[in-house]
Amino acid sequence: MKTLIRSIVLASAVMAAAAAPSIAQEIKVGLALPQNAKGFDFVNGMYETFKAEVEANSDMTVDLVYAGALGAPNERLNQMRRGVIQMSDAADGNFATIHRDIQILNMPYLFSSEQTAWAVFDGPFGQALAEDVREKTGIRVLGWWESGGFKHFSANKAIKTPADMENLKMRVLGPLATIPVEALGASAAPVAFSELYTSLKTGVVDGQDNSVSIFNLVKLYEVQSHLTLTGHTYAFGPLGINDRFFSSLDESKQKAITDAAAKAIAFNRAKSREMEAGAIAFAKDNGVTVIELDQDTKTAFRDIMQPAAIGWLKENVDTPELIDEAIAAAKAAE
Repeated sequence: MKTLIRSIVLASAVMAAAAAPSIAQEIKVGLALPQNAKGFDFVNGMYETFKAEVEANSDMTVDLVYAGALGAPNERLNQMRRGVIQMSDAADGNFATIHRDIQILNMPYLFSSEQTAWAVFDGPFGQALAEDVREKTGIRVLGWWESGGFKHFSANKAIKTPADMENLKMRVLGPLATIPVEALGASAAPVAFSELYTSLKTGVVDGQDNSVSIFNLVKLYEVQSHLTLTGHTYAFGPLGINDRFFSSLDESKQKAITDAAAKAIAFNRAKSREMEAGAIAFAKDNGVTVIELDQDTKTAFRDIMQPAAIGWLKENVDTPELIDEAIAAAKAAE
């Protein structure tokens, strides 16, 4: 009798579970920018594309939390690692705090164009790096997004050759930006982003490096007369998700996420290229002299900046042999 009762109870539980509606998972995403931030659709719009695709093709929901409401970038990154949230818009510099090898891709003049960078990120080198990030941090990289494209130098004088950098006080952050700038004969100052405009206006620093979109975002066209398209460092971000959460999903939901990520990355890259072209025109319209460099001049910058960066990387990453592998992958992609 007891056996019969247990069988009936078990059968009832199985039928109840089968009849019960499945619980939809929520993907919580921590974002830095306010919703509808003008000029930054390549970031917010990427995650909004991801949300739309996931929700259209699964019963999962995506909760986008804007304006840094979940904390600073590194805090959100660590929340993603712990599974407190599932995703965040942490970019290359944030990931460098938990995976030092990722800094190799910040090497000055590693990439000759955005398309070359995409080929490296999407190819065997980027795939192997993504797997290493997953194994060591617990974050699965769904793709690599463009964070405004290349960084450029600005100042209140024309920078047309490496010699023009001598004795300038430049606002740059981190050793991989500081050391190449100092190799050019400039001095580096770690001014906080919130103080950048005022520091340039008052002469605390003479210049800075950022993408053109960032240059316009904080109205540096009001305090910098010249912008030189040196294109020395490519800014990117891993589109990451907590791997434990992802692995807990069934195959159909995993596919919905990976397919949505691919469409989000495509949106990001196309929008970033479109917006940079508009940002350059906007800077010109606001009185900035935009200087384009020929290939010989860019090579002259590279020949000073890249060796200095490589020297630092060899002593400060976990896998120094990846330096030569990254250079080889970039050359093969050209």
